Amino acid sequence: MNSLWQDIRYGLRMLRKTPGFTAIALITLAIGVGANTIMFGLVNALLQPPACVKDPERLVNCRPRAFPALPYSAYVDLRGDSPIFSDLMAHGWEGQSVTLQGRDGTCRASAMFVSANYFSTLGVAPAWGREFLPEEERVGSVPVVILSHRLWQRQGADPNIVGTPVSVNAVLCQVIGVAAERFTGTALLGPDLWLPLGAYGLVTGVPKDMPMQVLSDYRDYPMLVLVGRLKPSLSLPTAETRLPALASRLKERFPDRREIWMLCLHPLARLNAYKGSDERLVSSGSLFLMSVSAIILLIACLNLANMYVVQGASRHRETAIRMAIGGGRLRIMRQSFVESLLLALLGGALGLVLAFWGTKILNTLLAALWFSSATGLPVEAGIDARVLVATLGFSVIAAVLSGLRPALRLSRRNLVDDLRESRGSMARPTRAHGIMPRGLSVAGQVALSVALVMGASLLSHSAWRAAHMTPGYSFGDKLLIEVEPRRAGSAATENVQLCERLVEHLNTLPGVQAVGLSTSMPFQGWNPVRDVWEYGTRSDDEMSHTGRSSSIIRSIGGDYFKAMELPLLRGRYFSRLERTTDAPVVIIDELQARRLRPDGNALGCLISGIGPKPREVIGIVPGVRSGVFDKETYPTVYTAARGSLESFDYSVYLFIRATRGMGTGETALVQSLPQEIHSVDPHVAILSLMTLSDHHRQSRDVKQARLVASLAMGFAATALFLAALGIYGVKSYLVAARTPEIGIRVALGATRAKILTLVLREGAVLTLAGLFLGMLLAFSAARVMSHSLCGVDAVDPTSIAVTVALLGLASLLAGYIPARRAAKVDPMVALRSE
Repeated sequence: MNSLWQDIRYGLRMLRKTPGFTAIALITLAIGVGANTIMFGLVNALLQPPACVKDPERLVNCRPRAFPALPYSAYVDLRGDSPIFSDLMAHGWEGQSVTLQGRDGTCRASAMFVSANYFSTLGVAPAWGREFLPEEERVGSVPVVILSHRLWQRQGADPNIVGTPVSVNAVLCQVIGVAAERFTGTALLGPDLWLPLGAYGLVTGVPKDMPMQVLSDYRDYPMLVLVGRLKPSLSLPTAETRLPALASRLKERFPDRREIWMLCLHPLARLNAYKGSDERLVSSGSLFLMSVSAIILLIACLNLANMYVVQGASRHRETAIRMAIGGGRLRIMRQSFVESLLLALLGGALGLVLAFWGTKILNTLLAALWFSSATGLPVEAGIDARVLVATLGFSVIAAVLSGLRPALRLSRRNLVDDLRESRGSMARPTRAHGIMPRGLSVAGQVALSVALVMGASLLSHSAWRAAHMTPGYSFGDKLLIEVEPRRAGSAATENVQLCERLVEHLNTLPGVQAVGLSTSMPFQGWNPVRDVWEYGTRSDDEMSHTGRSSSIIRSIGGDYFKAMELPLLRGRYFSRLERTTDAPVVIIDELQARRLRPDGNALGCLISGIGPKPREVIGIVPGVRSGVFDKETYPTVYTAARGSLESFDYSVYLFIRATRGMGTGETALVQSLPQEIHSVDPHVAILSLMTLSDHHRQSRDVKQARLVASLAMGFAATALFLAALGIYGVKSYLVAARTPEIGIRVALGATRAKILTLVLREGAVLTLAGLFLGMLLAFSAARVMSHSLCGVDAVDPTSIAVTVALLGLASLLAGYIPARRAAKVDPMVALRSE
């Protein structure tokens, strides 16, 4: 222990004795460890169990093996006297987008319909107010709502909000509580508000003219996902053995529903309560982030290893004398490794400070990524006990990777040769002293940096293309208005007629050329997809074995094609009668027409897959891309919007094409639109109003591309800086080691330009080798990530040129400083040092 303490004190003295080396090493370590700490903080936040939930590891999801959810009556039957669960609650199997009107305006929000025991099962009490009562779960009860804490803050953070009414899809609901601050339910992406199951039919707006035979368990309640809390001391494998008892109940209760008889248990989804498949997204995303940050740490360790060898070469005589007077090789190795460990711990502490500010920047970037219409992603990278332990681990890893091999090399030096060296001189740059291995190490740093810079260039180019991409029509002179004209409980014809009146009135305004309507937003968001085929040509068995006939379904109204400037290639548009009665007719795009008929002449063709009856093709229009990252257009079928206007499952978008070149007239039109809309119906909620180009730039896909590009650029800049430091360190050592040789060359007549060229040429060899290896890595990585790029090929000339230019410039600058110092060597001083 005493000798270890001596090694620690000696190591601290040596670090203080070489402030330049210590400063550069600390910066390198701080960057490498800090980058890994920031990413681990983000991954730690993603993998954390639900906040505020009591014993989340005891919660499991219970669902049928062959069906996504269960009906309400099955839930009621299963929650009574369960042999598996101490508590069993339920929530809707998919999220509901609702229109929320409060004292502070109107917005879109995400709602979850839950059973009365939802909060008690999770072991969480509202921060204000109360939980749902059992009678509020039944149909016909007074609608009530519990707000999430973040929605409460967005609505003004009124401490007296409990007891006040808010409008949810035009249904007045009494606020009975506000959830705890970080509570998001059973998954990371929680809803904005919770409503009892009994309010489902009222809030989702089942039309008054819906046939009575539809009013059943599947109409009054949503299809449900069950979440149960396992009984004490009951493990998940043991619980699965008791599932047949629950399945027998379902078999007796629902003898004709074989698909819900077989149950299975799963851990809770981590990202989204509705989609368990998002678990793979979290895992793959976390693995990607930690892999990239690990590359940064590897580059930093390679850099440090070179610096340790350089420092060890300058201390070769000291090491030789210590070994000559009895110091063992193990003691030399331990003392060298202790210095590396001390430096790594100090660098880790500095990296922790860097990570503290880095997480703040990262959280700002994450807040800009809009995951829902009302709230952002509730993920905040932070520093807790796990992150502190991880930082310590990263520091130890850095010490081992960077210090162990140089310590071994230092202990194996030739004692006689080192004692013959002049006092204070540095070891000559021979192969035995490791110049070639260090050169390969620098080439490895450059190669890894090339891969990261190339990836960042591709993602940045992709983000730029995404921000300037058009789906097949111009964004210019087009306005987009998101409205909610529907009323819960109103007749379907009333909703459709109100939308038609809005379109007709806006068409009469000065400066308006055409007005269209749709329940989906082109070029972003989710669109319904159906398998479509020509009527009578394919059997159901054939359709189940192919995915080539999947088509996007868009519900439209008004003069949608004229508003979007999509010309009619063949046939005709929908008539007013066809739009309002949902007649069995459709309009398709060119790609869908060619899939139906090889010559594209599909007018009059009957197609199946959209509704119970075949529909006739009455028109053909050009194809458009549906998503930002789509490599090609997908076949699209346009239907009348009546069916989608009967419920609140979709938003309603109004598209207005203004007269070109209006200038100030367009501004006046935008300002007058809210008043004009309310003149048709004062109860229509206006959720947003902006140009189509602004809406595209603010879309989630474009923001996501920008976020990923920003993170990649940060990683690339870090790698580039570390690679430049590595080149600088090796070149500085080479120049210092070859000072006598350079002095002789100068004495024999070598000019400064020749000396400068000599040193830079040696650095260029390392850079070219690293560029070659790095490009091979970059092309392999680019092919893997090609599906995530927008309008950019894996082999992108622009990205290649940027990568080569950046690496070349960084290498030139890193090598120029030592080369310039070599060119200024005084031959007399150099010869005296020999």
